[in-house]
Amino acid sequence: MKSRASMDFRFNRNGKFRILAIGDSHDKFTYNEKTEDMLNLLNKSAEMLKPDIAIFMGDIVSDWIREENRPATEDELFHEIDRICEPFYSRNIPIGITFGNHDGERTDSKRYLFSLFSRIPGFINTDTSGVTGVGNCYVPIYDKKNENMLFNLWLIDSGSSAQDGSGGYAWVDNDQIDWYENTCDELTASNGGKVVPSIVFQHIPVCEEYLLLKETTFLNPYRVRGNGKYSKNFYTKGIDCHGYLGEGPCVPARNNGQFRSWKSKGDVVAAVFGHDHLNAFQGEVEGILLCQTKCSGFHMYGDGLHQGVRLIELDETRPADLTTKMYYYRDFFGTKCNSIKGYDLLTDRWHTNFKITLAVLGTATALTAAGITAEKLYSHIKKSKLLKK
Repeated sequence: MKSRASMDFRFNRNGKFRILAIGDSHDKFTYNEKTEDMLNLLNKSAEMLKPDIAIFMGDIVSDWIREENRPATEDELFHEIDRICEPFYSRNIPIGITFGNHDGERTDSKRYLFSLFSRIPGFINTDTSGVTGVGNCYVPIYDKKNENMLFNLWLIDSGSSAQDGSGGYAWVDNDQIDWYENTCDELTASNGGKVVPSIVFQHIPVCEEYLLLKETTFLNPYRVRGNGKYSKNFYTKGIDCHGYLGEGPCVPARNNGQFRSWKSKGDVVAAVFGHDHLNAFQGEVEGILLCQTKCSGFHMYGDGLHQGVRLIELDETRPADLTTKMYYYRDFFGTKCNSIKGYDLLTDRWHTNFKITLAVLGTATALTAAGITAEKLYSHIKKSKLLKK
């Protein structure tokens, strides 16, 4: 078989297999308190959750040294990659990646980054030649006797910007979908005609995430504005959506049929995405569990101490019935944090509580009439030092 991962995996003696999905780390070369907080999160996640594999979900590192206004050298960039991978390979936890829209944006290509990741101990990706993107592969998981393939992980490069130049985010290309379908058929045939249940891991989510949401109005304190082609409307979680919705899902500019392809093959039971720094929701659409994974890094926008990782656990006796849970920075460290201070240490995103408070006091209408929206007032206060320690 072609394009399998570079090592074999099996369920452990307890019949379990654990996967740690790590959302956007956006690591910067310069080591500071934000880097330290992220490394604390990664080390504690590896130590406490004991995954069998860790998968970085894209937008992993920056190759630009801002303080010196220059690109990192090869040695500097490898040091940066090694630094965020060390919490896992030092504990003998293999590492996989799915590239994001920001990975390699200042280098010649993602292949340069891929070559550096290939030097990391326990790196599992292979690269399927002749297919759009870098690092597309599948990762088979066998029973504990290492005899039968019971599960499969798809690692997909979901691209960067819209391929037609129209703006917005990329979609998974036709040739990637063809590769997935052909490989799925091969795996099904080698499994006696029975599909092998699988999870897709990729950076940019599919458009079908919006089926988990419902349209609402600006007056709903829990609403978010949609993104891209959905930006004209406001949304909140639907009845089948569970977890944390902090921003409109940043889906591709075009629905290229990837989700329908999964449905046609019948193997995908779940898909796990990064990209949206604030989202950590999950829900089923037509029997496929769609999961958003929060950012793990502290160098870019986030919301308080909600940086985290997602743990997925499989059971050998029923591999298609996975369980998943988000673990947040505050779950491990409480409010002990180097880079986040003041009101951002509160247990929920402060701007939501602020809007609810305005509504309760009955002042939202008066402020709006005066040309001061709740969003503008919150933005002004957040930029000030009034609420910071």
